Formats: sequence, structure tokens, C-alpha cells
Amino acid sequence: MRLFFFGSLMDADLLRLVLNRDTSDIAHAPAEILGYERRRAKNESFPIIVPTPGGKVEGRLVTGLTAEDVARIQWYESDDYALRPCVVKAGAVRHDAYVFLATESLQDEGLAWEFDHWVAVEKPMCLSLAQEIMSHYGAISPTELVERWPAMKARAMAQHFGEPVAQPTRRRAGSRR
Repeated sequence: MRLFFFGSLMDADLLRLVLNRDTSDIAHAPAEILGYERRRAKNESFPIIVPTPGGKVEGRLVTGLTAEDVARIQWYESDDYALRPCVVKAGAVRHDAYVFLATESLQDEGLAWEFDHWVAVEKPMCLSLAQEIMSHYGAISPTELVERWPAMKARAMAQHFGEPVAQPTRRRAGSRR
């Protein structure tokens, strides 16, 4: 299965953590999806892509994922994203692939999301949060993960931004974020 990553999963460290394995056998190439813009999800550190005439989002086309890899990625992405077919362009070649598109539970903050900024500022916090999320893979239900999400996010933010952070209260039915 080919997946198009446009956000934090473009980061090799995060992908290794989510998959819980060496990822040297996974092929990835620069690619773009047309007709979208990458934006920051409201009150979050991760992006969504929103339909935009004439838009273009650069990302990575990833191949070589196993069924277990895709299941782990879907756990990490939660019900906030739905896996949808798409067409991406890698160089001059178009490829059928799948992309995680935001569900109605995520809103556009109206700001661009920049990968380099995420790496410089938010990556350590997100790695800690992802570690805790993935530690529950196969051990608890998605509903239990939703219930634990605010506390997990608050712990990661406090650990990496050096001050106590009030637990986020935003919860959506069927979604952890």
C-alpha cells in the first residue's frame, strides 16, 4: 500500500516509533498532492490538509508498509483522520495512493503548518506523546485512548515546555484529540 504523508509522519524518528521497528526497508520519495493546502489543526501541533483550488502540498510517498504497519499508523492517527484514496505526483509520475484526511473532529486553525518549525519546536513533545499513545496499542480500546488523551497530552506538554499545563478539555466523540 502506498501512503502519502504530509505531516509529522514524514519524520523518520516518529515513523520508527509508531511502527516499533527498523524502517530501512520502507521506501519513501518526495511527492506532492494537488488541490490542497497544509494547515495547522486548531489547538494542536499537527497538520491537516484542506481542499484549496490551485493548492499543492509537498510530502512523502511511502511504500513497503506491512498490514501491521498500516494498523499501527491508523491507531496513531485515531478517528481524527480517515484513510482515503488519492493521486500524488512524484517527479513526473502520478501514483495512486492513500492519504489520512481530517474528519470533522479537526478544524483548520487558519495557519500554515511548517515541518521545519515542527522539528525545531514541537518534535520532542510529540515523540513523548507518541511513545505513550503507542504503548497502549493493542492493550486498550480506542474509546479508552480517547478518555486518556487529555492527560497524556498535558503530561507531554509539561515535560517539554517546562511548566505545568492545564489538561486540555476538548474531547470529541470517537476521537482522542
